[in-house]
Amino acid sequence: MDITIGVVVVTESRYFFETGLSVLSDIRGELFQRVTIDSDISAEQLTPSHHPVYDEAREKAIRFMTKRKERVSMRVVQASTLSEATSKIVSLAKSISDNELFQVGMIYLDYANPKYEMLSIKDIDEEVSSFYNILNENNISAFYSSFSVAAFTLPCKKKIRYQPMEFIECSLPHNRAILQAELLCLWMDFIEMALVNRRVKPEIKGFANNTLGQLLCGYLTDTSKDNWNGYYFTGSLVSNLINHLEIEAKRTGIKLLRGPSEHSLACGAMANWQLYKKAFLIVVTSGMIDEFKGTLANLREARAKGFIVCAENRPNQWFAFQGTVSKDEDTRDVLKAKRIPHIFMDDSESIEEDFKKAIELYNSNQGPVVIMATQAVLDASGIINLQLPAVENEYSDLPLEPELIQLLDEVMDIINRGPEKIVWQCGPLSDNEHELVLSIAERAGIALVDSLNYPGSVSKYHNGILNKNYLGTLAVYGYSPRVYNFLHTKDKLNSTSEQCLFFLKSKLHQAATPFSDGRLKRRLNIVQLTNNAEHISPYTDYPLVMNLYTFLRYVDAHLDVSVELKNKRMSAIQCVNETSSDVVSKLPKIPISPNYFFSRLNSLFEKMIVEDNYDYTGLYDVGRCGISAVRNVVRTRRGFSGWYGRGLMGDALQSVVSLASTCPTHLVAFIGDGAKGLVPDVLPSLVENALTYPECLDKNITIFYFMNGGHSVINTYQERILFNRTSRQMRLININTPDWEEQIYGLKVKSRTIDVFDHDMLRAALQEKNCINLFSVIVSHNNEGDGISLATATGWQRDSVKNTADTINSDKVEKQLEPV
Repeated sequence: MDITIGVVVVTESRYFFETGLSVLSDIRGELFQRVTIDSDISAEQLTPSHHPVYDEAREKAIRFMTKRKERVSMRVVQASTLSEATSKIVSLAKSISDNELFQVGMIYLDYANPKYEMLSIKDIDEEVSSFYNILNENNISAFYSSFSVAAFTLPCKKKIRYQPMEFIECSLPHNRAILQAELLCLWMDFIEMALVNRRVKPEIKGFANNTLGQLLCGYLTDTSKDNWNGYYFTGSLVSNLINHLEIEAKRTGIKLLRGPSEHSLACGAMANWQLYKKAFLIVVTSGMIDEFKGTLANLREARAKGFIVCAENRPNQWFAFQGTVSKDEDTRDVLKAKRIPHIFMDDSESIEEDFKKAIELYNSNQGPVVIMATQAVLDASGIINLQLPAVENEYSDLPLEPELIQLLDEVMDIINRGPEKIVWQCGPLSDNEHELVLSIAERAGIALVDSLNYPGSVSKYHNGILNKNYLGTLAVYGYSPRVYNFLHTKDKLNSTSEQCLFFLKSKLHQAATPFSDGRLKRRLNIVQLTNNAEHISPYTDYPLVMNLYTFLRYVDAHLDVSVELKNKRMSAIQCVNETSSDVVSKLPKIPISPNYFFSRLNSLFEKMIVEDNYDYTGLYDVGRCGISAVRNVVRTRRGFSGWYGRGLMGDALQSVVSLASTCPTHLVAFIGDGAKGLVPDVLPSLVENALTYPECLDKNITIFYFMNGGHSVINTYQERILFNRTSRQMRLININTPDWEEQIYGLKVKSRTIDVFDHDMLRAALQEKNCINLFSVIVSHNNEGDGISLATATGWQRDSVKNTADTINSDKVEKQLEPV
């Protein structure tokens, strides 16, 4: 049977078309018996070029094709647009006789024209993909490979550029001989890798099944429905598994997200688990289990549900490249020491049995399950229909033991008839738990606080309505002045008969309060609730080992607080002054102090919440300005804190990458220069995910980078606590960059340096949808307050004596002081 290969040339340029035909004329020989041209452009000048590189390429091409036994015909189809070319190809395929086989081969797109300047890489990708889909619908064979399509464009002048998925990107050269050489190289790569490659068939097909991918995706979808995310960082051994995940993600609608490092994937999984209880699947290649860093331990501590697949070498392989299991080491010992559930899968015949073991570990609720899999397992393609028993609800109600009921009644006595000051510090709350907490607090006059680990677990505003029971944040760092003044009288901690602290869903770890062990043990009356008996602290007076929802329903059913007691409690909450007492928060000096910036930012946020129905999710990285944001900036809902668990700098910043695609609100991240310099740039991954899920970025993403040239928390510890001078260990180098702005496929990216607080600019910028703001805020270092230490709670600027700035509108004072 005769074979005709179709070559498609989309161009309106006689120069481009004739140059391409001259290349075919130069190499036409025994491989191509006949060349037919179907074009709107009449080619006349096929003058050969002489250039050393082109001459060498032509000679090698002719020798390569002379050795081939195949004999084929070629049909060159030229059109002004790819749409026109598609119509021509469909008509041509219908007219081909039965004894001739027609296959579409190489496609050249000439978009080196100013009218195509606004055409993005993604636009061309979609156009090419649509072309092949139409061919497939019409049963037209085509070599659909990485070497099949080349697009020539004008030189790229944009700041943001990325790799095409469907074509080879070329910039049209001015020199004709160079263009000929480039066209020849493209053509010969196609011939070698597609046309004469026996492993490549001229058909448009999907990828083969992947057994492990099928099991993982099926199980997560069965158990979590659509409430799970996929993440990957590519590698040779896991590439087939990732291909399967890509197909499953498109079929099921699950988001498959990327990041700049393996660590960033863990950060994204951590944030989505904490905020939305999203399960996850992370896939990485050999040796990369170490790259999850301390976030792996944080995932375990959070009891996050997910799978982490890491490629691994065969047990009998001699010191494999990137392997972590050998005669010298065994990563499984490290995972065991960290109490990370894990399983090693090295036999493709035992995948079903091993996967059932992984499911058992998954359902033990001890954190993510690490699956270390060899290439044989990762490349297995058989289909397994796995039948698993139904999973019991981990929060199913159990009868309360008599001892627990007695303890609950004692706690109810505290709530119903106890002291005038009761504070609940809330851990992560489900929607049902959150509603009950707010309802009980309102009826009982309970003061609510959040924490450094869970900022916004309760917040000042809920659904745009002021929460009068919210006091602020209680934590080792960043505790609010209202919380301090509520718990202290004349800078002395109130007695145990005057107040009681509840720590709900908490280990009562060191990060939960600024108080010493002695004060926690002897000076505070403490109720602690946790579902793990091992997490009851030595400071706890009333240990409740149970799930929070059961406790809240018990409280709700037995609540009996008198109106008089409730009013006294609410009065105590409302009497605590909310105005910042420090002078520097009102002083618009240059560089801006963190106190001043966050004071003004908080006023702006309150205004937007009240007047614009503004709603956002905050991300707080480890550092002084992350603390300042937790302490000073009003919240509307729960955010994600890098202070959780290990307190890892950069985790909150890295979480932006995946939260940008999953968060239902605007996103605001507060990142110090120390955290920024510690981890990869997130912008490329933000844009890459946005190209895949553009509909998810119908929000605003603002990242504040606070540039003060130092590790401020350590600096304050040295200067304020140890009375040492600043030293080199705290110094950071900030590199200022010019402001820039660019649009990419409907997404606007703005990078700007801020050295003064511009209220109107920020109000507009924070609410502009389909926009990423990268704001570098130049701030100074100081040791004044912001709850970094109890030592800063009683400084000279914290004097409670009324002054002019307290008695008149603070915005007017700041406006009067603004630098000219």
